[in-house]
Formats: sequence, C-alpha cells, structure tokens
Amino acid sequence: MRWIDVYGSKPHPLASSNPLVEVNLKHLPQATTDQTKTTVMVVDDSINVRRFLALTLEKAGYRVEQAKDGQDALEKFQAGLPIQTVVCDIEMPRLDGFGFLAQFKSNPGFKHIPVVMLTSRSGDKHRQLAMNLGATAYFSKPFREQELLQTLARLIESQLLTTV
Repeated sequence: MRWIDVYGSKPHPLASSNPLVEVNLKHLPQATTDQTKTTVMVVDDSINVRRFLALTLEKAGYRVEQAKDGQDALEKFQAGLPIQTVVCDIEMPRLDGFGFLAQFKSNPGFKHIPVVMLTSRSGDKHRQLAMNLGATAYFSKPFREQELLQTLARLIESQLLTTV
C-alpha cells in the first residue's frame, strides 16, 4: 500500500491528521488526466438529478458536462464540445429528450455517440419510441447506479473499438 494524491498538489486530508491511514490502490481506478477521461453529457432539467449523476459519474472516473434541456445540449454539441456519450431525460422544457434524440441522431457527426435515456417514464411505448429514435439504452428511475455505470462502460468500450 502507498499514499495516493487525489487532491492534486494539496496533501491528502487524512495524511496530516492520521499518518497511519493508507489507501489500497488495488481497489481504485487508475488516475487519469482530464484530457484522457471519457466525457459524459448529462441532460436533465432537474439540477438535483444532474448533480447526483455528475457526482456518481465523476466518482467512477468520468469527466461530466451538463445541459439543462435538449436545446442546451444540442447547442453545446454544435459549439464543438467533445463528448463520448450522453445520459438524457425525456421530460424537459424547450426540447424534450425525444426531440433531442431525433435531432442529435440525424446529425452524421453525432450519430455514432451512444445516448442512454434515464427517465421516470417506464412504459413500453416510451421505451420503444426512444429506441426507434436511436437510443442505445433505456433506464427507468429509480435506477441501479452499478447497472448504469456498467452499461456506460460497455457502450464506451464498444464505441472505442468501432472507431479504431
């Protein structure tokens, strides 16, 4: 075991208060820089949902960008924000998740980017519409964190294999 500096140049907070505490690196993901982290766009009108998902994804090693609705997300993509995958709600103002998905997937430059729908709508009608519009996966709230993270990891790995 050895110390890991997860706070950049600042000392680990436990290091000053307890010199006997160690971190077992076998259970931690490899540290990466922001340039090598996979970036996930979280699209949801609820600030609380965006914050929760951002925290969950950042803990798992992802870099997170946020958009408050589908229109905001499209504008960020069109401005050139590099994103490897999207997690999107359905019910949002201005441009809902279905509208976002239809416009996003109709752009040849974005067609290859996986979109995971995460919504309170659990009916087959909504699920089928999302999948027909190009969603890669569909989760109903409440959802299991580990299942979402595993799905994202598989989608990103699959995307990396097809773009090499």
